Amino acid sequence: MRPLLILPALLLLAACSEQRMCISRATQDLNTVNRFIAEAEGNLSRGYALYQTQVVENERVACGTKEDGSRIYCWVPVEKTVIKRKAIDLDGEAAKLVQLRKKQSALAIQAQAGVEACKAAYPE
Repeated sequence: MRPLLILPALLLLAACSEQRMCISRATQDLNTVNRFIAEAEGNLSRGYALYQTQVVENERVACGTKEDGSRIYCWVPVEKTVIKRKAIDLDGEAAKLVQLRKKQSALAIQAQAGVEACKAAYPE
């Protein structure tokens, strides 16, 4: 039975061409910096940052029945992800954004060279 579960994963890996994997590696740093830029721009436009944290809440769930057929309820701890707001230094965030944009320019040149090298090494 396990080979049937592994087969879709192997087919998915086979669908990714060598060229696509190479391009993905070549543009990984640029994509990361682009995500940081989008986050910093969002923080500046809102005036605060958002972050995810885990909280434990108790939920009431049916956990059995009494002899008369009525339900018994229990409190069960459940871990949830919540998004919270956080104050930020707006001047510091703006300075960080300037630095990220400079880094983005340099990485874009490197990524383009990497993509061209991938296309040459792994033509489709």
